[in-house]
Amino acid sequence: MAAPEYRLHTFSNGLRMVHKRVGGTRLVHLGYVINAGSRHDGAHPGLAHCFEHMMFKGTEKRKAIHVLNRLETVGGELNAFTTKEITSIYASVMTAHFSRAAELLTDVAFHSTFPEHELKKEKQVITEEINLYLDTPEENIYDEFQEMVFRDHPLAGNILGTPESVKAMQREDMVTFRASHYGSLNTVFAVVGNISFERAIRTLQPLMDAIPAYANGNGRQQQTLHYKPESRSTETEFVQGYAIMGCPAYASDDKQRWPMNLLNNLLGGPGLNSRLNLAIREKYGFTYSVESGYAAFADTGMFHCYVSSDKAHLMRAVLLIEKELTKLRDKPLGTLQLHNARNQLCGQIVMADENRSGLMMHLGKHIVQRGSAESLDQVLKHIQNISATQLTEVAREVFDPARLSYLLYLPA
Repeated sequence: MAAPEYRLHTFSNGLRMVHKRVGGTRLVHLGYVINAGSRHDGAHPGLAHCFEHMMFKGTEKRKAIHVLNRLETVGGELNAFTTKEITSIYASVMTAHFSRAAELLTDVAFHSTFPEHELKKEKQVITEEINLYLDTPEENIYDEFQEMVFRDHPLAGNILGTPESVKAMQREDMVTFRASHYGSLNTVFAVVGNISFERAIRTLQPLMDAIPAYANGNGRQQQTLHYKPESRSTETEFVQGYAIMGCPAYASDDKQRWPMNLLNNLLGGPGLNSRLNLAIREKYGFTYSVESGYAAFADTGMFHCYVSSDKAHLMRAVLLIEKELTKLRDKPLGTLQLHNARNQLCGQIVMADENRSGLMMHLGKHIVQRGSAESLDQVLKHIQNISATQLTEVAREVFDPARLSYLLYLPA
């Protein structure tokens, strides 16, 4: 029997470690993945993201400058990010510095002190980050579209929050957020690299003993989405026009997520041969950027198509997108088309698996949210088993014109 894709260990405090050894490298990628994202902000939009920033601003034994220098001085990298559902703080270092990185990550994630003077500065930094996004139409239109689709659902909120909500945040909000969400049962430590399973356990064991017993466990987030299609058009000062259209889709554990992923990749994925790229950019030259996307969350998902173009061609580009959606609803893929589509997605997945930092994050996210992660072979098998009939069924459900919402940014 082949060796497992990864190994799991549960420490006495309940925190889990997921480990995958990779030979032929001098690097190790490691990080904490916490089941706490912007959907857990509550009454403070942007709180999870602000907390992520503040983790770096000083701990019980380190000032901010010492946090930043700890891995940089040995050529390592330290970073963090926040999504709708998780927060991660992670590092990449040479294997010789694994213990140094693991200790720093633990210190930052669980022992930050959130100094008042640092919070004041960081709120200004985040406000500048928000303003940057507002000046980036392709980001701005996506965030506004999510708010349209999800409405009063916790997924609707912008991850960054608003300038007003960020300004109102206090140190006590950080402390409360950590106490509510940063616990051992709500956290996974992921390791991918040339480090043995036993060494990883030995290194982490004493660090586990120092993790405070904060409240634990958000569980699987389940909240009903009350969706109603909407169309909205806004005049902007941008030179180009921008359009996004879409609707809710399948949750991350729905069996239909597999044909949805394949359908999305065929329609507007990263390949230069995507149907949208061929039909709009290559055939007419109407756009530099056209794509589709599918994001799956614990209790729902979202499908979208996006295009930017000058004002004269924008609506024609939207009509061409609708035409491609109609084709997928009405005309099942032929045998060769299906074969090529499955092989293309499988190849992309295999290449993504070679990104070891991304693989570390993938394992951590799946363990913290589901308790397990499927092997690469299992994922490829799911893709290869998708039928043309399944794709048509999904297309007819998700691409139903009566379900689609639209958001347009039109040059004044």
